[in-house]
Amino acid sequence: MIKNCFSNFIKVVKVLHDTIIWLQVSKDVTICGQDDYVGCVYLPPISSNYYKMYECDIFYELINCVEKYSTESSKVFLLGDMNARTAIGNDFIKHDSLYGSIFDDFNHIFNYMSDNNLPVRRNPDQGTNEYGTKLLNLCRSTGLRIVNGRHKDGTANDFTFCGSRGMSVVDYLIVPFDYFHIVEQFIVSNFTSFSDHAPLHIRLQCKALSYTHEQQNRNVSSSTFDSFRWNDDLKEQCYESLILNSGLLSQIVFCDAQKSQDGIDNYIETFTTQLTDIVAPFFRSTSNKSIDSQRTSRKFVCKTTDKPWFNCECRRLRHVYLSALNMFNKNKIAENHQRLISTKRQYKVFENKLKRQYKRQEGDMLEHLRKSDPKKFYRMFQKKRFPGVLFVMIKIY
Repeated sequence: MIKNCFSNFIKVVKVLHDTIIWLQVSKDVTICGQDDYVGCVYLPPISSNYYKMYECDIFYELINCVEKYSTESSKVFLLGDMNARTAIGNDFIKHDSLYGSIFDDFNHIFNYMSDNNLPVRRNPDQGTNEYGTKLLNLCRSTGLRIVNGRHKDGTANDFTFCGSRGMSVVDYLIVPFDYFHIVEQFIVSNFTSFSDHAPLHIRLQCKALSYTHEQQNRNVSSSTFDSFRWNDDLKEQCYESLILNSGLLSQIVFCDAQKSQDGIDNYIETFTTQLTDIVAPFFRSTSNKSIDSQRTSRKFVCKTTDKPWFNCECRRLRHVYLSALNMFNKNKIAENHQRLISTKRQYKVFENKLKRQYKRQEGDMLEHLRKSDPKKFYRMFQKKRFPGVLFVMIKIY
């Protein structure tokens, strides 16, 4: 829903070395009525092989982009994993104001704006590294400020990374010093089993959010929606309907689409709409439940059908690991951290062992099948063709 609301107001303007994505936010959305730029950043550690892939200093490239997009009519925001440990170092210049009479005499010449002395950040990570020093220098030279540890709700003063060597703060939200008031919410969420980094929950003020998002939520929550459910008894009728309408689908597929974002969007929307109209009489079902009620009643179950090697012992170890993760999120002390790392290692080692055994057995089975029944073996790797597509091609040519 949010994506549909803001797709016309946010666009990608630059992708730098696949590690930094710059988004332009239209002035129609921003509070201050000017185009702003958001840098979604990942800075690989200097010692990693990923960093050595590039023949340049990624951090230096980031500084150049910040200077490029920071103007009097636009502001820059930075968000992401910067692998920078800053402890409680100052991201502003202390004692940067001049004596009153001197400032009045020379300010019209230099037009200098002194740094505001913001409160000291509360940071549980007291470590520093080279990226941390560079990040603090970037903030001091550009007027950007770190929001971590300074937000009014106090829910951003937590570790953002949890690894085998310890915990640290390396994921940041960095905004201009006079834009702190538009950060309505900034939360370092709990760690999950999907990543070593904690998700960052951020909510910013914007013009469209106050009306469009709430209005659409109000309309959707009270309405029904359509879903599609597969029925084997109707597949023959659906197949015949696709054959009858194959000419219309082929015209859409082979038409010349405009080579632009709007052209591609319209092309996909036309094809999707036509295909939906064809299969809807067979598989469409209307639900009276609202989307909000569906979300609240939905249960997230760990599906292991795509992991045939996942046995009872592996499930037990995963449960122990998730229990340790939950305990760590409640109280991030050294004892809970060590327990989390230990249980996670046990679970991952055992799962990888089962996975290797399964792949080895599958390989032996395929090797045996290749020797005993070559025809069946090669049939397993033949591409399955949909007859309707073949019919379309014959009709066209």
